[in-house]
Amino acid sequence: MGFARTCSVALVGVEGVVVKVQADLEPGVAAFTLVGLPDKSLSESRDRVRAAIVNSGAEWPQKKLTVGLSPASVPKAGSGFDLAVACAVLAAAEFIDPREIADLMMIGELGLDGRVRPVRGVLPAVLAAADAGYRQSSSRSRPQPRRCWCRASPCWACAASVSWWPS
Repeated sequence: MGFARTCSVALVGVEGVVVKVQADLEPGVAAFTLVGLPDKSLSESRDRVRAAIVNSGAEWPQKKLTVGLSPASVPKAGSGFDLAVACAVLAAAEFIDPREIADLMMIGELGLDGRVRPVRGVLPAVLAAADAGYRQSSSRSRPQPRRCWCRASPCWACAASVSWWPS
């Protein structure tokens, strides 16, 4: 039914590794599956993302949802993937235009109220995204690295993120 992708960054030591975040919605019993070697805190993002989307005024899709994080061989840890997962889900549900987030790097933890919280490692994340060719990022904090050609946009709430991309 719906497919969308965006990007986030996994931290391996002090280096960032670009991770594709893909969301797929299919007909079937409503379920949320997260695949791609997530740790416990990342697995808990299912609950944070669902609550943040609903509390930001959007409707949660009542379909079979699979979110994939690739490459699967890279361990993913922490809550910094929340914003990317939420936006990929909203785009797959066609609440926002999937093309608007396809080449955007996102990092940030979501509160249950939809606010984006800062996470550690934003600077290496933005640098990794810039090195990989991404030219735009969205996070709670706004790093200004000298060698980064990536425009960083601060993001304070899930609803604000969604309002950036009219459908």
